[in-house]
Amino acid sequence: MDVEVYYSGQRGGTMPYAALPAFRLFCKQNGFQLKWDPKQKRIDLDSGLKGKVCVLFTGSSATEAAYEWEVLGKVQRFVSDYGMEVVLTKNNLALAKNTDIAIRFSMKELRLLEKPRLVLYPHENERQRELIRCLQAELKQTGIPCQQKVSKGSKQTSGIVHIQLQIPLHTEVHRRRTYGEKIAFYLASGILEYMQSGLRIQPLAYLPPNILKLFYSSVWTTEESRAADSTTLADAEAELLDEVELLLDRPEAHEDERDGKEESEQQEAALLAVENEGEERATQAVAGQADAGTVEQAGAAQQAGAVEQAGAAQQAGTVQVLQAEATAPIPIEATTSDQPQEPSTEPRTAAEVFFDYTLIHSDSAEKPYLLIGTLQVKNTGTEVLYNPIVCLRVTPADSIKMGGQILPPKLVETLAVQGSNGLKGWRYLDDDWFAQAMERGEYWIAPIQPVVIPPQSAESFQNFQVSFLKQESGKAIVVEGIVLCNDQSVHFSANNRIAVSF
Repeated sequence: MDVEVYYSGQRGGTMPYAALPAFRLFCKQNGFQLKWDPKQKRIDLDSGLKGKVCVLFTGSSATEAAYEWEVLGKVQRFVSDYGMEVVLTKNNLALAKNTDIAIRFSMKELRLLEKPRLVLYPHENERQRELIRCLQAELKQTGIPCQQKVSKGSKQTSGIVHIQLQIPLHTEVHRRRTYGEKIAFYLASGILEYMQSGLRIQPLAYLPPNILKLFYSSVWTTEESRAADSTTLADAEAELLDEVELLLDRPEAHEDERDGKEESEQQEAALLAVENEGEERATQAVAGQADAGTVEQAGAAQQAGAVEQAGAAQQAGTVQVLQAEATAPIPIEATTSDQPQEPSTEPRTAAEVFFDYTLIHSDSAEKPYLLIGTLQVKNTGTEVLYNPIVCLRVTPADSIKMGGQILPPKLVETLAVQGSNGLKGWRYLDDDWFAQAMERGEYWIAPIQPVVIPPQSAESFQNFQVSFLKQESGKAIVVEGIVLCNDQSVHFSANNRIAVSF
C-alpha cells in the first residue's frame, strides 16, 4: 500500500506505507512540518518556516526612514519566499513579544567617522544571544566592521535586536546603495542561520522543491551516472539530428540520395551491358554452328534472356504503377469530412479571489492582536485582467487599524521600492484614505506599477496587516474583500472572509 505525499498542498508523489515511521523521523530531524491523515492515507508537508513570524522595525524618526525601509524591504523579500511571515513596521513595539524574531535597523551619519561600521546593541534577554551571534557572524561577511556595543540610552525593548549602520557624513549615494545590498543579503542569511542553529530548522525543510531537485540532480550525481547520462544524451542528440536532417530536407541529405541513385544507375547499366554482350555472343554461336544441339542451347539461352527481360519489364511496370498510386493526390474531402470541428471558445472573464492569513494572538487586553494576510487573485477565465484595485471592508471600522507596505499617494515617489522596471508596491487609492476608512470602513488599495494577470496566472496583495484590541464578548472582527479589474468594469468578491470572534 502506498501513501500520498503532498507538499504545500501540491501532490508530490507516493511512498511505501512501511517507510512512514522513518520518513516522519527524517522530517522531524530537518524541521519539516508534517501532518499524517491515517483515514485518507495522506501526508501533508509544509515548509519548516511556515507560521514563524519575523518583525523588522525601522529606526526612529530622526534617522533615514527611506533608506531603512529599502534595506528591510529587501530582507523581507529574501525571507518571506521561504514561508515565513515577515512584518515591516515602525512603531508597533508590542509585536516584538509575539514573534520569533524582532530586529530594528537604523542608519546614522557621523561627522567624524572615516569608514562605515555596523553596531549591534544587545539587551539582557538571554534567549536572543544565539540570534545576535548568528547576525554578527553573517554581517561580518559584508566587509564592514561589525561590533557589539552596550546602549547608554533607555533599556532596550525586550526581544528586539538593534542593528545600526554608521557611515561618514555625505557618503555618496552609490556607496550607500552598495552597503544596503550587502547588509540586506547577509542580514537575511543571519536570520536563516538562527533558524538552523537556534530553532533546529534545516534549509532542506524550507527550500522550494524545484531548487532541491536541481541541487540533487546536478551536485550529487556520481561519475558513472554522469557518464551514462552524457552517453544517453549524445545518442539522443544524434538521433534528433538525423530526424531534423530528414524533416528539414537538408542539402546534405539530397547529396547522399543523389549519390546513391547514381551508384545504383551505374550498377544497372553494367548489368545491362553484360546481358547484351551475352546475347550477342549467343547469336554469333547460332550463326557459326550447324550442330543441332548447339542451336538448341543457343535458342534456350536466347529464350532465357528474353524471359528475364520480360520479367524485368513487367516488374518495372509494376513499380511504376505502385509509385503512381502512392503519389496520386488524395481528395481533400476524404481527409477532412470525418474530423470533428473544435467548438469555438467564447471570451470569458472570471477569477478566484480568496484570503490567506495568520493571526498572532495577544494574551493581554492592552496589547493588540495582529492579523497578517494575503489576498490572492487567480485569473480563471480566457481574458487578461489588468490593474486590479483591492477594497478591504472592515467591521467595526473604528476598532481596526490597517498597516503593512501600503503607501499614501504623496509618499510613493520617496518611499516606494525601486525595481528593475521602476517603482513597485501598493498604495492607497486616495489622499483622504484614512477619513474614508473611518467613515465607511473601506480601504481602497491599488498597485503602484501596472499589473497584468494573464489567464491561469495569479497576483497577490501580500502581507497587509490588521491590528485590533480584544473586543467584548459576542463581538467579532470581520474583513471582507472585493477586487475590481479592467478599469473597474468587472469585479470579483472574495470566496472567503476573515472573522475573529470573541
